[in-house]
Parts: sequence; structure tokens; C-alpha cells
Amino acid sequence: MNVIVSGASISGLFTAYLLAKEGVKVEVYEKEGLLGRPPRTLIVTSELNNVLGFLPEEIVLNKVNYIELFSRTTSTTIELKTPDLIIEREKMVNYLAHLAKGVGVEIVLRHQCEGFALFGKKVTARIRDLDSNKEFQKSVDILIGADGAQSRINLVASRNGHLLTTLLQARVHLPMGQNPNTVRVWFDSDRTKYFYWLIPESERVAAVGLVAEDIQQAEECLLKFLRERGLEAFEFQSAMVPMHRFGFIGEVLSKEHNVFTVGDAAAQVKVTTVGGVVTGLHGARALSYAILNGRNYSKALRELKIELNLHFLIRQILNRFSGEDYDRLIGMINGRLKNTLEEWNRDELKQSFLKLMWAEPRLIKLGAKALIRSLL
Repeated sequence: MNVIVSGASISGLFTAYLLAKEGVKVEVYEKEGLLGRPPRTLIVTSELNNVLGFLPEEIVLNKVNYIELFSRTTSTTIELKTPDLIIEREKMVNYLAHLAKGVGVEIVLRHQCEGFALFGKKVTARIRDLDSNKEFQKSVDILIGADGAQSRINLVASRNGHLLTTLLQARVHLPMGQNPNTVRVWFDSDRTKYFYWLIPESERVAAVGLVAEDIQQAEECLLKFLRERGLEAFEFQSAMVPMHRFGFIGEVLSKEHNVFTVGDAAAQVKVTTVGGVVTGLHGARALSYAILNGRNYSKALRELKIELNLHFLIRQILNRFSGEDYDRLIGMINGRLKNTLEEWNRDELKQSFLKLMWAEPRLIKLGAKALIRSLL
């Protein structure tokens, strides 16, 4: 079996590694000249260790045990049962590339998959050498689009693409008195329907950022936020993030089930926090399992889809929250609700969702009021 993966993303490289170690011939084509560019600081849960099956310490910049949540008038602190991990995307991509090469994956830089054609059970991929601008074709059994939020593979398959949002963050010197073991999150619905964050990379450096509707709004809000806190950026990092849609079935792009997408290209992203590392890796495991065992990829994604749909439901409610709603929400985080949030991480929502409702029934009423108010 021959496979081409378009895009040396985290999910693309992990898929390539899982396939190649079982004897599949895999080629990865990446448009950039260096792996992992542009670099970006990420925060992930301990579920990273479970989905990878290992945790390379060299990709971990820091570990945090506390998350401080702030609304306009109140705050609370959550102590995590297992620490969140602060990682650098470029380091993780290069680590996975090293693993993939070790099991025979060929990684070709400065080459981009322009499109594909289907001939029976074969896929002919059109590859462009970006240095010479010459194009050539390769016939393979399976083509995998792991080429990010604006996936060419998706567009060639006549998909409309995904709803995108903008992530922008600045690297700053860690503020005086800020605990490097603590992440801070601010909810300000007047500026963004998502949130601001401060993620300590080390005892000296932190990433401060937000998610917004577009890059202009993100820049305006982030610069104002930095000025208000006396922080000066020495580097900016940005990304377009695809938003998972309820009922999305676009991860299989051909009737013969030989063209697929994974990771950001398949919008395998938690829309509550716009985190896609762990969910994209789960997608990679589901896809490699389906290919190796002749199973249906969409069915293999069932558990992940439940998780992503729950995050979608919560995001639809949070998008309608006012400042007063966030005051009430954070004010509820005590007792059993706080214990549940501390025990279960945000990549375990399908296990914890009903537990959260049981621990604090007022959450249902708060969410229902926000939905009704938006309809009126």
C-alpha cells in the first residue's frame, strides 16, 4: 500500500508514523522549507500522553497545575489533578518527523499537493516543486490531507472549507509576581466571545493571546490588553483555526474511501478553547486504524465526534454570554463543581459533561437563559 500525506502537520506526521510502522509506504509533502513553521506556543492537557502513547520531555516547555479564571467582578482558581503541558509546536513537529523517518517515512520539503484525480481505486496526486515550479504526478492507493485549516485537498474535493477564526498571541516577559505554575484566563464578552489567556512558558517568558473573529479585531483587542497590563511584546504568533461543525461528515472525500482529511484539515478542533492538538492526534489514530484494518473512517471517529459535538454545544451557549453571565458562571465554581473541573480535563468532556450538570444544576438554567435572551 502506498500513501501520500499532504502537509507535515502534527496530525499528518503522526498518521504517517502509525501507518509506516505497520509496513505502509508513506510520503509526506510539505510546502514549507523548515518543519514546524511558523512556531507557536501551545497548551495541552495530559491526554497528550495517552493519545501519543509516550511523552517526549524535550517538547515540554513548562507544566502548570493551576488555572485562574477572571470575569469582570469575580475570580476563582482551579487546581488541576494532572498538570497541563506547555509545548512548542515546532519542537513537536520535528520530534514526530524524527519518529516518522525512523520507520521509513519520506518527508519532502518545499513541495505542495495541488490537487488530485480519481482513477478507480487509485488516486493521482498533483505535486508542485515550489523551488522549480515544476509539477509532477504520483499514483497512490490513498491520499491524506493534513494541510491545515485552509486545506487544498478539501477545496479540490469541492468542499466549501471550514468557518475560520483567528488566534493571535504575543510572547512577553512574565509579569512580576506571576506564578510560572499558573495559567490565567480572562472572559470579556464586550471584546471577544472567547477569552484572553496568559500561558507561562518558563519563569521568564509567557504567551498572552486571544481568539477573535478576524485578524483586525484580534490585533486591536490584544494590543489594548497588553497596554492595560503594561506588557510589551517581543514576538507575535498567529494562526487561522477551523471550527468544528455539528454533523460534519467531510473527512472522507471520495466514494472509494481513498481520500481523507485529518487534524485541522478535518476541523478536528475543540471550539470551546480552539485547541486541536490532542483531538487531531485522536483523528490520526482513528484514520490509521481505519486504513490498516479496512474499516470506515467516519465510524472510527464516532467517539471523537461525540467529544467535539459537546464542545460545539457549549460554545454555542458561551457565544451568547454577557459579562453578567460570566460573573454568575465563575461564582458557581466551588464545591462539587470545582472538584469535577479539577478532576476531569477539557479533553474528557464526554466523560465529565453529565457529572458537571449533576454537580451544579444551575448551569442548565444559566445556559438556557442566555439562549432564550439571544432569540428574543
